[in-house]
Amino acid sequence: MTRPSPDIAGTIRVTLTPENGRVGGVVIASTRPVAAARMFEGLQAAEMTRRIGRVFSLCGAAQTVAALDAVEQALGIAPAPGVAAAREAARLAEMLTQTVMRLALHWPRALGLDLRPDLVRAALEAERGLEARVLGEGWRQPGAALGAPGALDDRLAPLMALADDPLPGALAEALAARGIEGFGALAPGQGPEAGALSRNWDSPAVAALRARHGAGLAVRLAASRHDLEALPDALAAALARVAETPPRPATRDTGRGAATVETARGPLTHRVEIADGIVTACETEAPTEANFTARGPVATGLTGAPLDPVAAELHVLAIDPCVACSVEFAAG
Repeated sequence: MTRPSPDIAGTIRVTLTPENGRVGGVVIASTRPVAAARMFEGLQAAEMTRRIGRVFSLCGAAQTVAALDAVEQALGIAPAPGVAAAREAARLAEMLTQTVMRLALHWPRALGLDLRPDLVRAALEAERGLEARVLGEGWRQPGAALGAPGALDDRLAPLMALADDPLPGALAEALAARGIEGFGALAPGQGPEAGALSRNWDSPAVAALRARHGAGLAVRLAASRHDLEALPDALAAALARVAETPPRPATRDTGRGAATVETARGPLTHRVEIADGIVTACETEAPTEANFTARGPVATGLTGAPLDPVAAELHVLAIDPCVACSVEFAAG
């Protein structure tokens, strides 16, 4: 697994206790600071939106978009469809990069397959091109103007080919070869966790695999594969709605705002309170907080499962923490 780092985001450690050849107990220890967003209290609102995506950089675009939407609501800044489309494109491009990184680097490493850094480079280049040619340098400011967007055809073309890439099929074959397609399946009556599984629960491929194996590794892989195929089209559709927009002034300096945006891992919510232009309250809510609880899908999927380190790692990767995470087996 990815090793913990001394990042401000904190870390998660999943410890499994063996019992009669299976996982008898699961302990999840998190140093993730759930109130970390309070560090932005006392700043000018524009300074908070400028910084937040760089501090919480794993989903930096989504963090920035959610913060901007909440702050603009609080300050009475009129929404602009063209700007909203550009921000949506940034968020979708980031979702795609996050999905590609898991499938092209982390899953193959766990399964002993060749890594695909070429796919990651293509996704990252599209993200960078989007900021340079569409969003512009000052896009993190509330009410910022948006210039005429530049073309991104050269960056998007490799992304449109992702649907036909053999990588997801190779991952599915590796799961089948190990016989772990159903590892970590949801319990009867347990709803899907936020993220790819929830978004794509009723897609034909996901539904067919659910009927065959339950909602375990094969189904979570299929859900991510659906995102890999659908996100490039959604990104292109958002870019088609981008329009040049003049600056939008604030109509007040005091207010409250809340915004929720979708990320690769599920919905991210920002809530802010602003007084005289200063952030007086700032909080965020991310999917990891629910997924990595004692009764969340990580723990329930591992409890009672076979003692398979590869499958256990893949289970955690599939549910996808937003911080560095390790999986360890306790001496038993």
